[in-house]
Amino acid sequence: MFLFALAVAPGLAVCLFIYSLNKFGKGSMRYLVISFILGMAATVPALLVQLMAEDVRTEPWRHSIASYLWYAFAVVALSEEGSKFLVLRLYAYPKKVFREPFDGVIYGVMIGMGFATVENIEYVHKFGLETGVSRFFLAIPAHAAFAVLMGFPVGRAKFERSRSFGLLLKGLLVAVLFHGSFDFFLFVQQNREITQKLSTGLLSFGAFATFYIAVRLAMRALRMHQAREHPPYHQNHSEHDG
Repeated sequence: MFLFALAVAPGLAVCLFIYSLNKFGKGSMRYLVISFILGMAATVPALLVQLMAEDVRTEPWRHSIASYLWYAFAVVALSEEGSKFLVLRLYAYPKKVFREPFDGVIYGVMIGMGFATVENIEYVHKFGLETGVSRFFLAIPAHAAFAVLMGFPVGRAKFERSRSFGLLLKGLLVAVLFHGSFDFFLFVQQNREITQKLSTGLLSFGAFATFYIAVRLAMRALRMHQAREHPPYHQNHSEHDG
């Protein structure tokens, strides 16, 4: 029970924190809960894509840096962030309760934390307490940052119609870029031939730098929202869809 709580609590804590920042209207809790559940379900298509691809971590000595780049960005990051993006775009984005740009962040984080919670349960079940603690400080905040970086431009896209396609694409690609970079620096450390040329310390620094930049950019986006004095978008929308 303790391990299950350790796996579930971080994602819920992030959701509550982001929800508390929405000073222009809390929206419908029902839609937020559904978004979290759909985020959990989004692990299924991502897992199917990854099962169809060759996992470079199984026999790391057989693979080059190019293989790790492909697996980290095109297989893992794109399948996971793409699945989350589809939930955000197809479920939350059209809702009338999606009333201002920050709602992109709110719903993005709910979806992302649903996804991350399923991952967390799996990893903690397989590897135990130490993995749960390490993911609490690294993987969960990383997923939260990726969700903010995706949700911020997606939220703007709904209200900046002339730029909507570019902003939607930006939301997806930025999340894939940071997620893929973070995973690449971690995955490639398993290849001894590569670590003879690039030290594990340097690769770990690359992972940490990616994490740090993503979190800083995410916090900047949150501060931009907090600095606003008045909600300029759709303030009078109904709380419920018709």
